[in-house]
Amino acid sequence: MKKILLLIAVLCTVQIANAQKVFSLHTVKIEGDLKAFEKLETELNAKAAQEAVNKGDILYWGLFKIQQFNQLEIPGEYNYVFVQWANNIDDLLGPKSAWWLNASKVLTPAEIEQTKTLGASFKWTKDMRNIFVVDDEAYDAGGQAEYFQFNFGRPVNTAGFIAENKALWKPFFVKNMSKMNMKVWGVGRRLTFPTKDTSYNTIMSWDGFKSLEDIMKFRIGGTPLPGYNEVIQKSKMGSYIPEGFTYMPIFKVLKGTTAKK
Repeated sequence: MKKILLLIAVLCTVQIANAQKVFSLHTVKIEGDLKAFEKLETELNAKAAQEAVNKGDILYWGLFKIQQFNQLEIPGEYNYVFVQWANNIDDLLGPKSAWWLNASKVLTPAEIEQTKTLGASFKWTKDMRNIFVVDDEAYDAGGQAEYFQFNFGRPVNTAGFIAENKALWKPFFVKNMSKMNMKVWGVGRRLTFPTKDTSYNTIMSWDGFKSLEDIMKFRIGGTPLPGYNEVIQKSKMGSYIPEGFTYMPIFKVLKGTTAKK
């Protein structure tokens, strides 16, 4: 009986793990006519992505543009990221996730021709795709995020980092989302590492806000929000991730699908 119960427990654990939401970040460098690229993705390809969401093939698709505050573009630097969410790893890596293959069934013949014309005016010169598992998330019901801050890091204690985010920081953010114009919060772990470079970040958290100004105010800080001092007193982040976040890019949401209808 003990062996049977142990087997059931293991199977339940596997099912729970497989049921965790996952997402991919497909970061790209686009050169040429960027307006044509954005038009192709946000006005045409987005229709096929929305159809995939409506059918339940994917949870979400979005095109985000990296916000660069320098006057001149940095050569070779990524400038866009495709974000795609799924209910589990099977869905994310399965054939249904390749929704763009069904574009001919969603777009009109004229729109198909338009995609070819627009696609000829730019080129992909660099890309990288990584997959993350979602450990926890929270949403504010009052509208969608228009800007995101991605926080990458490499904790020395990943389990402790994730546990504290779930137990301390999530309740704090949920309580104060409306005060900060925060619309989305989440934390997860990276599952893919494209090279042998051992310095790759292993975790990521994300903060979605209504505006760029809201993100900057969040970064500035200022008057502590309710419960902040209590969270800081309990926090062990200094030992879990002593280097802090090593990369915190900001993105503008150019297009995102809506929830399944």
